[in-house]
Amino acid sequence: MTENGKPRGVLALTPFFLYPDHKDKWEVRFDPMGGMHLLGYSIVQEMARRGFPHRVLTMAPPGVPKDVRMAANVSVHARRLPVLPIPSKLEGYFGLVGAWAKASLGFVLTHRARLRQEIGLVHAHCDGSGSAPAYSYAAAQILGVPLVTHIYSSRCLTQYPTTLFERVSDPVAKNAERLVMQKSDAVLTLSEDIRLRVRDEVGVPDHMAHVLAHVPSDSFVSNDTPERRAELKAKYKLDDRPIVVYLGRIASEKGVEWFVQAAAEVKKRGRRCQFVVAGDGPQRGDIEQLARRLGVADDLVITGFLPHEMVPSMLALSTMAILPSEYEELGVVIIEFMLMNLPVIAHDVSGVHKLVDHEKTGLLVEPFKPPLLADAIERLLDNPELRSKLAETAAPLPQAYTQKAAGERLEAIYRKLLKEI
Repeated sequence: MTENGKPRGVLALTPFFLYPDHKDKWEVRFDPMGGMHLLGYSIVQEMARRGFPHRVLTMAPPGVPKDVRMAANVSVHARRLPVLPIPSKLEGYFGLVGAWAKASLGFVLTHRARLRQEIGLVHAHCDGSGSAPAYSYAAAQILGVPLVTHIYSSRCLTQYPTTLFERVSDPVAKNAERLVMQKSDAVLTLSEDIRLRVRDEVGVPDHMAHVLAHVPSDSFVSNDTPERRAELKAKYKLDDRPIVVYLGRIASEKGVEWFVQAAAEVKKRGRRCQFVVAGDGPQRGDIEQLARRLGVADDLVITGFLPHEMVPSMLALSTMAILPSEYEELGVVIIEFMLMNLPVIAHDVSGVHKLVDHEKTGLLVEPFKPPLLADAIERLLDNPELRSKLAETAAPLPQAYTQKAAGERLEAIYRKLLKEI
């Protein structure tokens, strides 16, 4: 309870959330694991440890129970309306996030009497769709509580349509996100650049816009072990060639096709490399077909879903990491690369430059030009001293993005909002 007797529980609405005991259930046709699953889960766990009970409304893959108690004060409810199995290069199936949002609002309406007794604020985890913020705002209005809007990817500030479906829905989604941010009691962003744009372009008051970016786990580095490295080498037939790695979902906005085209260019130049896509996603079939067409399939390994505890060892085996995204608010995965002392090459898009300072903490390349990406890869292959220098200079940066530090900032925001109601 808060000081004035009001409830202080949190209703978290997030389309993507980690079920750590059911990771084997995730399928490409649904929605393979990505960064938002991990970040949302880690924030819920951190804030629950700090004394804020949580109910989480999310989606779950087939075969996972609809209602799960993950901790004494964390209950997770998976709700989703049926969708037609029409493949999407973004979210598994078309309309998946909207189907979750509508069903989640139905849950709030059905249980509103109980929720009004226990919930003190709504925390909306927004993936760049219009549905996540809009339906979260409606839930906060129904419950009469403050709304925290957490922007992982901004539809109105950084995204642009990559599919026909997005082009049709884009104006509505942009307006929905913008209006909800204006009506929110706090807006969380992943970088100072986006925070300032939320203030200046969207019109959110300065004191209500905050930066909250963090790694999914403060024990990330310690998960790397010799045994896990050996397991990965054997499972994926990794040899003694330098490994160039991409880590993340295989979806259109992540730009994996640029990574594959750069790999083909590097191979054409006669360089001996192994390229690893550590992840899975709705565009996997397209990427495999592209690799075959470009003649680089034998040099490309797609791991599929990689458990998060195995990721540090995959990075430890690699020579460099590539982030070829078409847009990124910040690129939290870059922090994980830096934690493992791995030099980074990234497309110079959106907020990536806040972590990758060209020639100092990594290399930035003009986006969507595979020969330039190949040039940067060759440069690091030929210059181990530069690889070491970039990694060494970048090493202190992750200290500002710990889960503990994020928890402290968010706790102050929660307590302020709960005290005001």
